[in-house]
Amino acid sequence: MTYLKDKKDIKMYGLAAVMVVILLLVFVNCKSKKNVALTPEQRGTAKEIYDKAKARIKRKPEKARLLFKEIMHLYPDSPYARRAKVGIADSYFRQKDATSLIMAANEYQEYVNLYPNSPDAVYAKMQVGMCYHKQMRKAGRDQDNTHKAIQALEAMVRMYPDTKEAKDARKKIAKARQNLATHYYLIGISNYRLRAYRGAIARFKQVIDNYPDFTKNDRLYYYTGKAYYARRDYDSAISFFQRVIGSFPKSKYLKKSQKMIETINQIKSAVEGAKK
Repeated sequence: MTYLKDKKDIKMYGLAAVMVVILLLVFVNCKSKKNVALTPEQRGTAKEIYDKAKARIKRKPEKARLLFKEIMHLYPDSPYARRAKVGIADSYFRQKDATSLIMAANEYQEYVNLYPNSPDAVYAKMQVGMCYHKQMRKAGRDQDNTHKAIQALEAMVRMYPDTKEAKDARKKIAKARQNLATHYYLIGISNYRLRAYRGAIARFKQVIDNYPDFTKNDRLYYYTGKAYYARRDYDSAISFFQRVIGSFPKSKYLKKSQKMIETINQIKSAVEGAKK
């Protein structure tokens, strides 16, 4: 019985060894097939690969990116190689997350640096700004990307001022500036409510000096006047209340400003009367 058991074991080990050899041969064969390089003709023309990449970029940007890179590798002197460079940037832009948008901005800017006079350069330069514009946060949050968006879009306008993209860039700059102005205004309001009037005035004046096109200047002037009033700088306070009255006749802060001026004049009269 022991002999038969040993014989069976030998057969089993023999079969296992044969299977291992077969699997190794299959693995080596498959690996060798993968390593066989396809010629450019077998992979398709630059246009064919480019069209495939464009068809995939919306739903499968990562696969599209691989195809764009393949064009640049196989056909570096083709016009499609330049377009593929933009396609790589577009594929990152499509992914929308912060890291991908940074990669996209770098790719777009690199294209502009390499081909500033290319027909696609205007688009690429605009897209640099859009990568940051997409990441802009609400006025109450950090505004680092808002600053970067403005800088990039202003650079685009300087480089290509007479393009339709420049016109669109100017609109986006204006929107971003409003975001920044609101951001600093809200910091000023927060300081005002905390009775940190000096800090409030500093922020309000920052908006007044740097963002004269702020769309909420009536309330900005009103609260600047209120902050000066709280510090008993009545002359400065009156000057800001008068700005509201003179420039915003339909503002809800008009009557409030008029009442504040009356209050200040009463205080001044009382102080003068006390002196006498």
